[in-house]
Amino acid sequence: MKKNQAALLGPLIVLFVLVLAICGLFGDSLKAKQIDPWVVASANILLFLICGYSIYSQSKSVQHQNPHAMVRGVMGSVVLKLFVLGTAAFVYLYNAGESAGINGIFVSMGLYILYTWLEVKIAMKINPGKLKNGSN
Repeated sequence: MKKNQAALLGPLIVLFVLVLAICGLFGDSLKAKQIDPWVVASANILLFLICGYSIYSQSKSVQHQNPHAMVRGVMGSVVLKLFVLGTAAFVYLYNAGESAGINGIFVSMGLYILYTWLEVKIAMKINPGKLKNGSN
Protein backbone atom coordinates (compact mmCIF):
# COMPACT_ATOMS: atom_id res chain seq x y z
CA MET A 1 0.00 0.00 0.00
CA LYS A 2 1.36 3.41 -0.91
CA LYS A 3 2.00 6.14 1.60
CA ASN A 4 -1.04 8.22 0.60
CA GLN A 5 -3.24 5.11 0.71
CA ALA A 6 -1.93 4.33 4.20
CA ALA A 7 -2.96 7.85 5.23
CA LEU A 8 -6.52 6.97 4.24
CA LEU A 9 -6.59 4.48 7.10
CA GLY A 10 -6.19 7.29 9.65
CA PRO A 11 -9.90 7.72 10.47
CA LEU A 12 -10.30 3.95 10.71
CA ILE A 13 -7.43 3.71 13.18
CA VAL A 14 -8.80 6.64 15.20
CA LEU A 15 -12.20 4.95 15.51
CA PHE A 16 -10.58 1.65 16.48
CA VAL A 17 -8.42 3.20 19.20
CA LEU A 18 -11.27 5.39 20.46
CA VAL A 19 -13.64 2.44 20.91
CA LEU A 20 -10.94 0.36 22.62
CA ALA A 21 -10.13 3.27 24.94
CA ILE A 22 -13.79 3.70 25.84
CA CYS A 23 -14.09 -0.02 26.56
CA GLY A 24 -10.96 0.05 28.70
CA LEU A 25 -11.48 3.30 30.58
CA PHE A 26 -15.24 3.17 31.06
CA GLY A 27 -15.66 -0.59 31.43
CA ASP A 28 -17.34 -0.30 34.82
CA SER A 29 -19.76 2.36 33.57
CA LEU A 30 -20.60 0.19 30.57
CA LYS A 31 -21.21 -2.82 32.80
CA ALA A 32 -23.54 -0.70 34.94
CA LYS A 33 -25.58 -0.06 31.78
CA GLN A 34 -25.52 -3.81 31.03
CA ILE A 35 -23.11 -3.40 28.11
CA ASP A 36 -20.34 -5.99 28.10
CA PRO A 37 -17.13 -4.14 27.14
CA TRP A 38 -15.53 -7.40 25.93
CA VAL A 39 -18.33 -7.91 23.40
CA VAL A 40 -17.93 -4.36 22.11
CA ALA A 41 -14.12 -4.62 22.00
CA SER A 42 -14.30 -7.97 20.19
CA ALA A 43 -16.71 -6.60 17.61
CA ASN A 44 -14.46 -3.56 17.21
CA ILE A 45 -11.43 -5.76 16.53
CA LEU A 46 -13.35 -7.90 14.01
CA LEU A 47 -14.67 -4.85 12.19
CA PHE A 48 -11.27 -3.17 12.11
CA LEU A 49 -9.59 -6.25 10.63
CA ILE A 50 -12.27 -6.75 7.99
CA CYS A 51 -12.28 -3.06 7.05
CA GLY A 52 -8.50 -2.95 6.85
CA TYR A 53 -8.44 -5.95 4.53
CA SER A 54 -11.31 -4.53 2.51
CA ILE A 55 -9.63 -1.16 1.98
CA TYR A 56 -6.43 -2.92 0.97
CA SER A 57 -8.28 -5.05 -1.61
CA GLN A 58 -10.23 -2.04 -2.87
CA SER A 59 -7.03 -0.10 -3.42
CA LYS A 60 -5.80 -3.00 -5.55
CA SER A 61 -9.09 -3.21 -7.47
CA VAL A 62 -8.65 0.37 -8.71
CA GLN A 63 -6.08 -0.98 -11.17
CA HIS A 64 -8.59 -3.35 -12.83
CA GLN A 65 -10.01 -2.45 -16.22
CA ASN A 66 -13.49 -3.54 -15.15
CA PRO A 67 -15.18 -0.50 -13.57
CA HIS A 68 -17.47 -2.72 -11.50
CA ALA A 69 -14.60 -4.36 -9.61
CA MET A 70 -14.44 -1.65 -6.97
CA VAL A 71 -18.20 -1.58 -6.46
CA ARG A 72 -18.18 -5.36 -6.03
CA GLY A 73 -15.37 -4.97 -3.49
CA VAL A 74 -17.30 -2.43 -1.43
CA MET A 75 -20.51 -4.45 -1.51
CA GLY A 76 -18.66 -7.67 -0.77
CA SER A 77 -17.01 -6.20 2.29
CA VAL A 78 -20.36 -4.95 3.61
CA VAL A 79 -21.80 -8.45 3.28
CA LEU A 80 -18.67 -10.04 4.75
CA LYS A 81 -18.85 -7.77 7.80
CA LEU A 82 -22.54 -8.53 8.21
CA PHE A 83 -22.03 -12.31 8.08
CA VAL A 84 -18.96 -12.32 10.34
CA LEU A 85 -20.64 -10.15 12.97
CA GLY A 86 -23.90 -12.08 12.69
CA THR A 87 -22.06 -15.36 13.19
CA ALA A 88 -20.09 -13.93 16.11
CA ALA A 89 -23.31 -12.65 17.72
CA PHE A 90 -24.97 -16.04 17.25
CA VAL A 91 -22.00 -17.88 18.79
CA TYR A 92 -21.89 -15.41 21.69
CA LEU A 93 -25.62 -15.69 22.41
CA TYR A 94 -25.49 -19.49 22.14
CA ASN A 95 -22.53 -19.81 24.53
CA ALA A 96 -23.53 -17.10 27.01
CA GLY A 97 -27.07 -18.33 27.52
CA GLU A 98 -29.12 -16.23 29.91
CA SER A 99 -26.14 -14.16 31.02
CA ALA A 100 -25.79 -12.67 27.53
CA GLY A 101 -25.56 -8.89 27.39
CA ILE A 102 -27.84 -7.98 24.52
CA ASN A 103 -26.95 -4.28 24.85
CA GLY A 104 -23.37 -5.06 23.83
CA ILE A 105 -24.68 -6.59 20.62
CA PHE A 106 -26.73 -3.46 19.91
CA VAL A 107 -23.64 -1.30 20.42
CA SER A 108 -21.77 -3.63 18.07
CA MET A 109 -24.50 -3.13 15.46
CA GLY A 110 -23.94 0.62 15.79
CA LEU A 111 -20.21 0.05 15.29
CA TYR A 112 -21.03 -1.97 12.17
CA ILE A 113 -22.86 1.05 10.75
CA LEU A 114 -20.00 3.41 11.66
CA TYR A 115 -17.33 1.18 10.14
CA THR A 116 -19.39 0.64 6.98
CA TRP A 117 -19.96 4.36 6.55
CA LEU A 118 -16.28 5.08 7.12
CA GLU A 119 -15.19 2.34 4.73
CA VAL A 120 -17.42 3.62 1.92
CA LYS A 121 -16.15 7.15 2.52
CA ILE A 122 -12.54 5.94 2.30
CA ALA A 123 -13.33 3.88 -0.81
CA MET A 124 -14.69 6.97 -2.51
CA LYS A 125 -11.44 8.79 -1.72
CA ILE A 126 -9.37 5.99 -3.27
CA ASN A 127 -10.91 6.61 -6.68
CA PRO A 128 -14.02 8.80 -6.63
CA GLY A 129 -14.88 8.28 -10.28
CA LYS A 130 -15.32 4.51 -10.04
CA LEU A 131 -18.03 4.62 -7.39
CA LYS A 132 -19.86 7.66 -8.74
CA ASN A 133 -20.24 6.87 -12.42
CA GLY A 134 -18.29 3.69 -13.14
CA SER A 135 -15.75 5.39 -15.40
CA ASN A 136 -12.03 4.61 -15.44
